[in-house]
Amino acid sequence: MPLAWTCAKILLPRLREGDMEDRTLIVAANEMLCEDAYLLEAEGEIPDFAPGQFAMLRVPLADRLLRRPLGIVQADKNAVTFLYQVKGEGTRALSRLRYGDRIDVLLPLGNGFPVFGKKVAIVGGGFGVAPLLSAARACADKGAEVRIYNGFASAEREFFSGLFSAAGKLTVCTDDGSAGFHGFPSAALEADLAEFTPEAILCCGPSPLMRAVKRLGESRGITTYLSLEQRMGCGVGACLTCTCKAGGHNKRVCKDGPVFLSTEVEP
Repeated sequence: MPLAWTCAKILLPRLREGDMEDRTLIVAANEMLCEDAYLLEAEGEIPDFAPGQFAMLRVPLADRLLRRPLGIVQADKNAVTFLYQVKGEGTRALSRLRYGDRIDVLLPLGNGFPVFGKKVAIVGGGFGVAPLLSAARACADKGAEVRIYNGFASAEREFFSGLFSAAGKLTVCTDDGSAGFHGFPSAALEADLAEFTPEAILCCGPSPLMRAVKRLGESRGITTYLSLEQRMGCGVGACLTCTCKAGGHNKRVCKDGPVFLSTEVEP
């Protein structure tokens, strides 16, 4: 039996019984944004969370014990919103949830983005933009000049632009040039560095994008944080499914991350 499965069988019942972070929420909306991309809003008592933390959602299938890690797009004391991609039977089952359905959610988990600096660059790609909206808002609330570079495959797969624009100056980037800047968000940021020097770069997205942002930030001496996307088992650091190399040691993405200094990890 896989270690992640065994740990989940032991840990999840305990969390349901005694951990106040494990909650049953009510689905308020579950909408398709574009092909295979869904936005799920759930209502209930929501604990405070730091930008970049995540949640583990129980899949509504009897034969799926392991939960799915989802980024928190936004939340207040009464509701939380998640972005997810339909990739298999588990997330397909999530897409079938309707208004009024109940769902078990463990949140908030992991370590989020630090919020500092008078100038901050936010770089996201695809579904990786999910945890960056709250980070952009938090930086803007502290008075920082925030510039956001979000990348998508095409204009048809672009989302959250209105919400991001309210937090800072947004540059939309597309792989096919159908909207905004034609190319990687890292290239758009690099083009702006002649007149915009951020104190921090916060990034989440596909590995090629994060590697490009890591190289760019470190070459310019800019403190850069990366939120790693990794397969997870338990989400609480017990099963070791999501280990990565960080600072020469094994770290758990779910417990020690998902946010790391770029100098610590290789995405």
